[in-house]
Amino acid sequence: MALDRRHVLTGIGAALSAPMWPVRNARAAIAPFRRKVGAIEVAVISDGTLNVPLSLALPETPSAEAAALLTSHGLPAEGMPPQINVTLVKIGGETILIDAGSGGNFQPTAGKLAENMEAAGIDPASVTKVVFTHGHADHLWGAIDEFDEERFPKASYVIAAPEWDYWIDPNTPDASPDWLKGMALGSARILKRLERKIERRKAGDAVAPGLSYVETVGHTPGHMAVMVESQGERLLVGGDVLTHPAISFAKPDWRMRADRDHDRAVVTRKRMLDRLATERLDMVGFHLPWPGHGRVERSGTAYRFVAV
Repeated sequence: MALDRRHVLTGIGAALSAPMWPVRNARAAIAPFRRKVGAIEVAVISDGTLNVPLSLALPETPSAEAAALLTSHGLPAEGMPPQINVTLVKIGGETILIDAGSGGNFQPTAGKLAENMEAAGIDPASVTKVVFTHGHADHLWGAIDEFDEERFPKASYVIAAPEWDYWIDPNTPDASPDWLKGMALGSARILKRLERKIERRKAGDAVAPGLSYVETVGHTPGHMAVMVESQGERLLVGGDVLTHPAISFAKPDWRMRADRDHDRAVVTRKRMLDRLATERLDMVGFHLPWPGHGRVERSGTAYRFVAV
């Protein structure tokens, strides 16, 4: 079945049809951010940006209150386009992507992963595994190209079992808010397309050499962060557990539209902030300012993100 773009556009696409920022193609050939975690080579590769106006991201927060928070953090009052930071790790003979980006069917400012990988000399056929944090379009849809073929032809895939169950459930589109209905149809279709190569795992499981799932449920029913660990060093690839450089850290109790279970998401954010700050863990945030790499520090009764 071909992707039903009409449903997608009447869902989240229609919600974003009046962009707050000019819609333009993201700059191609952004060089990866690189570091090592013990023996593991880590690269963050850009998939572009999203167009999500602040009023849509925070439907329950008065716009003046949100603007005041952002300006107090040196950010534009109207917000900034979220980045899409995809993490790739290499260890031994394995090349592992954590999430697959947006592909060409989501937003025109996104879907740049393939060209940025090519510019960096990374062959999609070298990817041996793709580990999904969750099934939203900007994390999943890039696994399939515009010709309905696997973009990473030699890869196997891993997703959390509850996440798989949620998106595959035929009742999910009808039970979803309007903005999510089209995405639910698209994500179910792509997961079924990959089904023969997908492993379903649980929190705490090793999902690849040096990588394990960390439970971060709330944003979606089976959302997982990924801990990268080698030779006593660690890096948390957080997916969408912390998505905004001011709001997620200073106001983790604010309800975000994209969270499926708002109350659980708040609990998860606070727990992860405390852990990241206490353990002084480096992290990569999928939507934090490029390249999303930094640490969490306590700031009074809240927290702040410090780019590293």
